Amino acid sequence: MSISYKFAKLNAKVIEKSQNFKHYISSKKYEYSSPKGLMIVRFLLEKEDNKKVQPQSLDNESRYLGFHNAGDWTLGLTLGPILLGATGSFVSILAIFGVFIMDNMEYPWAFLLFTICWNFFFLNFSPILARHILPKREIYFDRQNQTVNFTWSVDNAEKNEHGHSTFPFEDIEAFYSKANHSQGHGVTHAMYIAHKDYENHHGAFSEIRVKDNPQNPNYCKYTWERVVRFMDLSKPLVDSPEIEPFRHLDPITRDFDKQNNRPEKYWRLMSYKQMQQIEEQLDNDIYRFNFDGAITNPKRWANKEITKPWEKWPVDESLNQPDNPPYWKRLMKTLAMQIIAGV
Repeated sequence: MSISYKFAKLNAKVIEKSQNFKHYISSKKYEYSSPKGLMIVRFLLEKEDNKKVQPQSLDNESRYLGFHNAGDWTLGLTLGPILLGATGSFVSILAIFGVFIMDNMEYPWAFLLFTICWNFFFLNFSPILARHILPKREIYFDRQNQTVNFTWSVDNAEKNEHGHSTFPFEDIEAFYSKANHSQGHGVTHAMYIAHKDYENHHGAFSEIRVKDNPQNPNYCKYTWERVVRFMDLSKPLVDSPEIEPFRHLDPITRDFDKQNNRPEKYWRLMSYKQMQQIEEQLDNDIYRFNFDGAITNPKRWANKEITKPWEKWPVDESLNQPDNPPYWKRLMKTLAMQIIAGV
């Protein structure tokens, strides 16, 4: 459910710009780990993902920091077929019991075949639909040009090099308030980005997805601080997994890494399991962190930024050991999910 700007502004609290938490990590897988199974299109996806990222590309995460619009209507078009396929599979399974219970019932083989074909089609078509057909409903921050950009039409907005509505970063504000979560998780704190002069720039508004927590707005404050830190050209980019492959594309960061003797690969040599452990640790720190106190008294509450994470969190080789079940078991699990739900 999409929330209006005026509704979001009710009892909303503006999030102040700060750089006091300083630790920003988002664990990320760098390659596919499950068997391809029936997903033929994944060969094309892997080829596309392995292309060299150009500096001006929106995939350049050293220049662009993006967030999906939490009220994105296109999500239903990608998740809808999965839910329908799973429902069809469930009905097909129930029909087996019906054949045994009801004497005159014949098994609906045609329905089963249709369900399998449906799941196979959308298994391969949904990634193409999401990537290349449906409009992207995103808001992204441009570190190089110091702008915030909306992929949809906004009143009285200039267009950037990608044809999207763009505004100077200083014209944007962030705020949070309690609201019913659009995914139906009940009441939680929701974060919003909007133009300060929204009346003249209708459409320059978006809810940003943050971790659900009805008691603690810290995840909203953390997300905005992450944006503010990303846009600070007086400092290099933070050292986090998702940015590592693109650090050399940012001149300030590239020079800093040389002076800091940063290894070319650090996060990419770390297991996904270890990254998740670090992220969980920082997630607990976010929950307890005194964001307001760090603004009024940074000497007491602000963290010290980690500039050499390879010293704080050395790669744990024991966690890099494969603990996967045999390939045939993983393949059977993958095929079952693809046939039953098209995922």
